[in-house]
Amino acid sequence: MKKITVIYSNLCEANGAFLGQLREWLDGYDIEISATAYHEASTALKSMQGSGNCFIDVYYDGKHIDTVPLHKSKLYAALGIEKAEPAGSDDGVLIPETPMGELAFRHAVLRGEVEFIPITQENYLEEMTMCLCNYPFGNPPERYHAECVRIKSTVFAEVWEHESIAGVYAKYAGKVVGLLEVFPREIIRKHGYMTGSAGEDGDYLTVGCFEVGYGIPRVEMIDELMVQLGLLLKRFSRRYIEAIGVYEWNDGFQPYWVYDKYSFKRTDHINENTVVMEKMIQ
Repeated sequence: MKKITVIYSNLCEANGAFLGQLREWLDGYDIEISATAYHEASTALKSMQGSGNCFIDVYYDGKHIDTVPLHKSKLYAALGIEKAEPAGSDDGVLIPETPMGELAFRHAVLRGEVEFIPITQENYLEEMTMCLCNYPFGNPPERYHAECVRIKSTVFAEVWEHESIAGVYAKYAGKVVGLLEVFPREIIRKHGYMTGSAGEDGDYLTVGCFEVGYGIPRVEMIDELMVQLGLLLKRFSRRYIEAIGVYEWNDGFQPYWVYDKYSFKRTDHINENTVVMEKMIQ
């Protein structure tokens, strides 16, 4: 029997779907799946994951064979499984037929058609619908949604022990179209994402996820979400907010430019293109 090792973070609800897909893809083969959430992993397992954020990583025979998003064809090849699959059956990217343009987005914001809502214990399940039902690179199949919600809800439960809000999300035409999650630093680190190390953890919030929905202009929404977060900062109990910024990734998960624009200061270098940035909450 072959054995694969999987380490994943509960910070990303999509991992509930990836784990479900992995089990389905390998069902019927003589392969054992050992899956461990990052916060429950041994030091040895965490060392396999290395530096950077932990989303989901798959290892076989001591070698890293796949990461987010998981691909059936890549896993089959690494495990020596021969099975014909339709081209692109497991790794297609959805492209909106009629994406909203930058100008149309700005007009919608000015007209109040885009609603920005603090993430709270009462509405965090709605916030999660973006990554389940309006994700820019394809939604997880509905049969996995309950597990996706379960793993991410365990993290939110930890957040509510410290804060009454967890960031901000945006709604347009009845759909969640953007989100900016902010959690206590120690929770972010516990679940495998990068954080800063300055000061005391109890003084810091860390940006966990910055994502934009299907068909919405990414840079413009990233900018607007940061504006809206700034209006909410005094509702948090901590003194500082920090984020991980990546150079030359303007529309990515950790955009340096937006933190620089809104007065976050560099406090540490993680590698040649990744820095820790922080800002005092006035």
